[in-house]
Amino acid sequence: MSLLEDFAEYESASRRHGSGSGNVGRVPAAAPSSFPSTRQSEFVASAADALGVDVDGYITTTLDAEDAPIFSLDTVQFQVPNKIISLAVSNDVLVLIIEGAKVLRIKLQEAHNILEVDIPINPASLRACNVFLDPTGRHLLLSTPQGENFYHFEGWDQMKPLAKFKSMEVTAIAWNGTAWLTGKSSTKTVLFGTHDGKIYETELRPGNDAKSKRCDIPAKLVAELPVRERVT
Repeated sequence: MSLLEDFAEYESASRRHGSGSGNVGRVPAAAPSSFPSTRQSEFVASAADALGVDVDGYITTTLDAEDAPIFSLDTVQFQVPNKIISLAVSNDVLVLIIEGAKVLRIKLQEAHNILEVDIPINPASLRACNVFLDPTGRHLLLSTPQGENFYHFEGWDQMKPLAKFKSMEVTAIAWNGTAWLTGKSSTKTVLFGTHDGKIYETELRPGNDAKSKRCDIPAKLVAELPVRERVT
């Protein structure tokens, strides 16, 4: 007889005893003997196991052995040629800023193809920077604590200075989530914050002349925090 059948028999016996004594719903002391405590414990354990609940009432949240981890860490056969200053990852594209004023752009699905890009800056002055890669992995913005800003679009052989972003350290960017739905090479309108509490509006785009030495992309001031502090 299964545990469920045992329990059904126990319930039926309990009702019969209760109705015969005039005490509906009360089970006489002898009644539990028809469903021994050990069998009752087995029933509870079986039901709890089927529901994924511990006997003490807590739900188990641990991953099963066959569940794959969300993140994993693996080694790769790649020797970084110099010290890494900063990095960013987006849409299977990894960007490394390394000493010597170089950018390494790596498509993770084609890791053997590494694009090395020059940053037109004195290598000795590039010790720290903020780097931002848009959701498509095509647009890269680099900003230094000295207020020098550079833009790179996929396929270019070097980064270009953003002439109208002079003397501002970009500390945060709010990308436009609809940009990659258009299929165009523009980021559409984005917002970026600076080290001194200002928020600007701009649109990063490669332009028509890929060989030009700089980008004249405008930046419009749209807000300023009441306290002069970094926008993050």
